[in-house]
Amino acid sequence: MTSLTSVQIRPLAAVLTACCLVAGASAAGQQGRTTTQGELPNITAGGQTNWTSHNLDLDNSRYSTLDEVNTRTVAQLAERWSFDVPAGIDVGQVTPLVSDGVMYFHAGPSVVAIDAATGEEIWSLELNEARRNRVRGPTYADGKIYAYNGPSLVAADAKTGELVESFGDGGVLPVVGLALQTKYPDTYPPTLDPHELGYRITAAPAYHDGTLYVGAALSEGHIPGGLVIATDATTGAIEWVFNTIPQRPQDDGWEIAADTWGDGQRAGGGVWTQPAIDLDLGLIYFNTGNPSPDYDGSARPGANLFTNSTVALDLETGALRWYYQAIHHDLWDWDHVTGPVLFDVTGADGEIIRGVGSAGKNCLLYLWDRETGQPINPMVETLVPTESNVPGEVVYPTQPIPHNARGVPMTPFCATYVHLDDPELQAQSRQMYTPYSIEEHLIVAHGGSSFGSPAFSPRTGLLYVTGKNAAVSMIVRPLGDSLEPGPHGDGHSANFEELSRIPAYTPTTTLTAYEPASGEEAWQAVFPALTPIGASGNLATAGDLVFQGADDGAFYAFHAATGEQLFRHQAPRPIRSSPMTYQVNGKQYVTVIATNTILTFALPE
Repeated sequence: MTSLTSVQIRPLAAVLTACCLVAGASAAGQQGRTTTQGELPNITAGGQTNWTSHNLDLDNSRYSTLDEVNTRTVAQLAERWSFDVPAGIDVGQVTPLVSDGVMYFHAGPSVVAIDAATGEEIWSLELNEARRNRVRGPTYADGKIYAYNGPSLVAADAKTGELVESFGDGGVLPVVGLALQTKYPDTYPPTLDPHELGYRITAAPAYHDGTLYVGAALSEGHIPGGLVIATDATTGAIEWVFNTIPQRPQDDGWEIAADTWGDGQRAGGGVWTQPAIDLDLGLIYFNTGNPSPDYDGSARPGANLFTNSTVALDLETGALRWYYQAIHHDLWDWDHVTGPVLFDVTGADGEIIRGVGSAGKNCLLYLWDRETGQPINPMVETLVPTESNVPGEVVYPTQPIPHNARGVPMTPFCATYVHLDDPELQAQSRQMYTPYSIEEHLIVAHGGSSFGSPAFSPRTGLLYVTGKNAAVSMIVRPLGDSLEPGPHGDGHSANFEELSRIPAYTPTTTLTAYEPASGEEAWQAVFPALTPIGASGNLATAGDLVFQGADDGAFYAFHAATGEQLFRHQAPRPIRSSPMTYQVNGKQYVTVIATNTILTFALPE
């Protein structure tokens, strides 16, 4: 397969996989939804428009009402300023925040504030470097910046960078440890260090009405369930805790999940990304990661609830309201992590559909009614390959495949099967959901949507999903009774060997627009990529634009309705972060991070 040198637009569902569908955008999908941006201080006032949460608003919509930069003017967009973070400090997946003309972002072991109009540094707060982990940016609320470090939350005054003494212990809240002690006082003592159990916070908390909603990962740390924690934003007091893998009969959801794990340890299910909130329904939504161990499921027979699921809880109590598992008994490390994003669209019958969507590492988009958890269109349990030579493995016989309103499988947003020109390598290629082998390397599609959030535009009625066409060659080594540390220090259990690059296959990035009511694809752009790992999300605006970065350093703007490329900037380093936009003194800016450089664009004066 030859490498791409420019963006390719795939209109109306030409395909990357073996299936072939015809799709089209419909005006029936357009619906002017009143979003929850006003719940956070993002509304334009005095020429200031803020971006105060990783995904902007409680819907996780990543949709901005700014339109100075639009389809007519975007070609004039030019770099206004840049800010370099020292080499070696990880900001690669960070989305900065802006409030009242100040930009805030995580920079490795620090939180930094800079002037959002000039890029000049204002203050820097150093966190405990020993606890640092990959982060995606903080949250702003009520004059405070809420950062995170390992399993702890940190609150700082947004103007000065000084720790907020009233929050936790002098501004630092060991929120995961407190949550475990609150929920399991007989199991986890006050001396517990949740960091040693494998717990980390990897995503910004959601905020509403004085409460922070925090997700805890990592699945690969073999944690006893991921956590969603509601904590008082002023004091840090724990309000409620939900475990994504119920551990005892007292846990909410135990009666549903108990028999889906056999007699093995119930581990994994980390919450990697920011929750979404619907205030009208009083529900909070989040996605859960894979079970642990990753690739050898012999010790965990069954569906392994509530891993790889979208889950809805009561916002006030944390009680389980509904769940839908996207992947049963995951054997492929396909964390269900991208999204969730809330949207309102008009269905074919004229009824308003209140939906929630999540995209998978398997290149499939899942769409549900967010009040009931029922699929908007059929989700068909489909027979999949079950033959495995991993000792004791019992492969789950079916997987849910999203269909569109016509009853046809939805067009995937990236490859679910690898096509190779090399006949010898093609013989190793397998379809999606084929279990790995302990005897031979198998080549499978393994890119999908990974952490970079989708966006939804109420102007077009379209949902925009970033994906990656990629492939890996894998062979499994059974774990037996032991769980070894990851071979690359990445937390993965050492039961696999992985060749991340297939010489005969060139990875590419995809940006796909879907009409959520019908499940039809409207358009797709395909452009170059360097690695098989996807991270960058996208941004939609009222200027009818969708902004997207790529790991070859390209930064694009596409027409939100048609997918036409309207702008391209070549950064000197890979872009794996999701872009954002804001306004200072009436001027709209667009920002994205290229490895360790913050790039900010604006139109000429």
